Amino acid sequence: MLVSVCLCTYKRDTLDRTLSSLVSQVLPDGCQLEVIVVDNDKEESGRATCERHKDAQSEVNIRYFVNAERNLASVRNSTIEHASGDYLAFIDDDEWADPNWIAILHSSLEEYGADAVFGVVDVQYPESSPSWIVAGDMFGKDKHRTGEVLKKGATSNAILKAHWVNERKIRFDPEFGKSGGEDTDFFHRMYRLGAHMVFDNRAIVSETVEPHRLNLDYLKKQNVRIGQTHWNYLWSRQKGLSFFKTGLFVCAQVIASAVLTLVTLPFGKSRYARWYLLLVRNLEKLKMAVVGNSKKVELYGNH
Repeated sequence: MLVSVCLCTYKRDTLDRTLSSLVSQVLPDGCQLEVIVVDNDKEESGRATCERHKDAQSEVNIRYFVNAERNLASVRNSTIEHASGDYLAFIDDDEWADPNWIAILHSSLEEYGADAVFGVVDVQYPESSPSWIVAGDMFGKDKHRTGEVLKKGATSNAILKAHWVNERKIRFDPEFGKSGGEDTDFFHRMYRLGAHMVFDNRAIVSETVEPHRLNLDYLKKQNVRIGQTHWNYLWSRQKGLSFFKTGLFVCAQVIASAVLTLVTLPFGKSRYARWYLLLVRNLEKLKMAVVGNSKKVELYGNH
């Protein structure tokens, strides 16, 4: 049994910690691990880090490739094309995995008869973080109960059966390659094609928020992008009553988040910012529905 960890990287010092956590995995009996690193930097800035880990005494096979196309979906697809595993696992180059990460994800696949499993991203804040961001946990990721069935997911902590996507020729859509959301679209397409996808809160990876993200401007940009992604992967593809029902729900979200922003405004940014960002996100959904596809916000290079 071979698990291929699909890892995209671009000029991040944190790659060293990511690889260290992968070569230190406590693997189940009969399991082998390879790490497919695809560097989006044409200068191959990640090569030296990968070579250092190749030289370490580890049975994990690290394979290094370059795809300089400025499109994250294309880079993710390269990791899949180079992978040889029965299973494809995903982690980001600013994260590090718990030693039992792979073992837990694989066990969960078997336990729940799943085609894909997603885990927890434990977000940590640097000491320099503004207090309102920490208090409001503004970068916290969604968590679910173990075994809960999902309709979408993210590549920040995931595993899937390789044959499931290869037989159906499912790949990341380049249309999302500069804005982000390519993973949300990818896994939702799996769901629509019948994939059984679950969450396991025992499978943990961690990340530290990068300093340049610790401000309201970045969070607004991020939520505009989330709104655009929702329109592109879901709402725009619905027809008839489903389209209308989603529209009503979005309108209700706009009204509710606007009211809650005003109500919590006197209590400080840690209280009102989350509602304000939800308002930004849903207003963008409405904008996309009314005026159609506008220029997508690019967060490329800051993932």
